[in-house]
Amino acid sequence: MPRNPAADWMKLAHDSYWLWAESMVVVGMRTTDMMTGRGSDRENALMVSEKVKAAAEVGMMWATAGLAAPERNVHKVVRHYRRKVAANRRRLARRS
Repeated sequence: MPRNPAADWMKLAHDSYWLWAESMVVVGMRTTDMMTGRGSDRENALMVSEKVKAAAEVGMMWATAGLAAPERNVHKVVRHYRRKVAANRRRLARRS
């Protein structure tokens, strides 16, 4: 079945929007925790280490990705970050 480039870009736009939206929720939850004193040093350290690890993973994705279909690589990166952000949102929501 042939690929539909317009649908691919719409999927990327959709996934990118949800990455942005969930990221803002996670930032808000973490900021609220820090401002109210509910945050912990452990959570702050986890936040930083997760970001460094996720960035390193994406760096490896780009380093090993083929150059033939860069849009496919962008989709992979957005999906990668969405999984991480969604997991953080669920974990932080359970703590509330």
